[in-house]
Order: sequence, then structure tokens, then C-alpha cells
Amino acid sequence: MTSLRIGVVLAMCVWSAGCNQDLGGETDMDTAADMTTPPDMTATIKGSCDLRKNSPASQECRDYESTSAQFISTYKGTCTNAAAWQDALCNHTGALGGCMTMIPNLGGGTLIQWYFSQSGLMTQSDVQAKCSASGQTFVAP
Repeated sequence: MTSLRIGVVLAMCVWSAGCNQDLGGETDMDTAADMTTPPDMTATIKGSCDLRKNSPASQECRDYESTSAQFISTYKGTCTNAAAWQDALCNHTGALGGCMTMIPNLGGGTLIQWYFSQSGLMTQSDVQAKCSASGQTFVAP
């Protein structure tokens, strides 16, 4: 019976030692990663096609945003030699405004066409009218 008690005590010591692992003190627990909040699996991918780079007559820059890599890569592919692609949004400095369109294909996303005074549109009201006539939503710069 004594050997049984020794075995039980020994088993309890091994079990408690395995359950009481030192994680490095309280400071590790204070800076531990938040395991209760799931990571954002819907990160937005951004890109733009700047038509102003090679064509002064076309003063437009197009922003594309989506959670779909296929959406972004497709529009990146259509940004031809007459324009310049970048993996960031357009520089909106000097923009009169933009027209936003929701695009449902290729995983879905948005397109905002930004207009500048050299595009033939002279005021923010001109851009608002263009957006309205095209069924798009006006976006202020």
C-alpha cells in the first residue's frame, strides 16, 4: 500500500509540474497577443491608375479598392502604357472631386474616378453633375 501512495504522490507531482509552467512572469502576460479577437480576414487592397502621368489631356486618376486580389490584379492589368499603376491610392491634391462606382464583378470593389481642372471640368459642381448624370456617387476630395 505504501508503494501505491508513493506512486500517487509522484504522479501528482509530475502532473502539477506539467500544469504549472512558468511563462516568464507577469510582464509576458501583460503583453500577450489578444487571442480572443480574430484577425481581420477582409483587408482592403488598394491601387490606382494615374492617367495624368503620360497624357496631359486626360486629367483623371482612378482609385481601386477591394478585398479581392483578382479584382485589383485585373484592373492593374488594364492600366496600359498611357497610364501608371501604383499599389496605393491616387494623390488627390488639386482634385475637384470624384465619382464612385460599386463594381460587383471579380470579387467586387469600388472605383473612384478623380477629376482635376485640366480635365475640362472647372468646378466641384461640374464633377457633381457628371457623377449624377452617370448614376455614380460624388466624393469630395
